[in-house]
Amino acid sequence: MSSRLITHWSEHDSAVQEILERSPSRLLIFDEDLSALKLERPERIAALSRLLSCEQASKQLTIVVQKAEFVRQYSPRLMALLAVHAPVLTIIHAPPHLEALTDSLLIADGKHALVRFHRDHARCRQILDDVEECQPYAKRFDEILGEGGDRLSAITLGL
Repeated sequence: MSSRLITHWSEHDSAVQEILERSPSRLLIFDEDLSALKLERPERIAALSRLLSCEQASKQLTIVVQKAEFVRQYSPRLMALLAVHAPVLTIIHAPPHLEALTDSLLIADGKHALVRFHRDHARCRQILDDVEECQPYAKRFDEILGEGGDRLSAITLGL
């Protein structure tokens, strides 16, 4: 069990990768637009793909974003995963009343987390192997998810 404060973007990037690698079956993400998490990097897409392809029946990747356009326009690998792995992978555009939230959550299997306190800053807290310490953040994610929103689809309609 450990917890540490992170204050630099390079440490943040390493912590994101570490949390993704520690997520064997369930990953919850709340973020403005996923840009700071850099999920389009090949090693991160590979980690997400491993999670989504695992044999566990309880596997789940749930993402809630405040700005869906970034995901639609700049996350083709993530959208490709959505096309293959829905409904195990869900991406939800948060309702407008949640736009004022400025934090970011990355929670793996309820026992590892990366909590960025403000979306514009690298300052965050990394929690490893601690269910009790992750519980308030998992509850916050559930509350955000409970507010509803629109599911993104990997299918685009053309003319």
